[in-house]
Amino acid sequence: MPPPQPQTPLAWASVRECLPTPDARSDRGGRRSYDLGVRRVVSFEPIFVVSDVARAVAHYEKLGFSTPHHDDGYAFAHRDELTIHLAGPGVDLGRVGRGSIYMHVDDADALAEEWAGSGVDFVQPEDFAYGKREGSHQDPDGNLIRFGSPLRR
Repeated sequence: MPPPQPQTPLAWASVRECLPTPDARSDRGGRRSYDLGVRRVVSFEPIFVVSDVARAVAHYEKLGFSTPHHDDGYAFAHRDELTIHLAGPGVDLGRVGRGSIYMHVDDADALAEEWAGSGVDFVQPEDFAYGKREGSHQDPDGNLIRFGSPLRR
């Protein structure tokens, strides 16, 4: 089925740029991949800009993360397969607290119970019509961690 005709030729030109080309390949799952000189994205690690790395490290340890340092101005928060970079001094202060991630977890209630025991503030998980049970937490700088698990049947 041909794509719907855009209202202007300019719009169609920009849509055409997004369509698969002969250089597009399928991965093992049949999804389209584009040859841009990179084979594939294998993982990602969010960067949270924080005003005080030592304070952020102490906070993420309360959340159950291990927290090795790169140097005084940069650390990492590791938990299972998730690594959050904690970037401190030397960054644009306008970016402090503007990060956010979504953590898929096995059991949102179990994580909430763990965090309640550590004394951090968070929004308790609740059920949503789209099939998830979700809660959230903001670190001391305002970076947002939303977390969720599938609804129990």
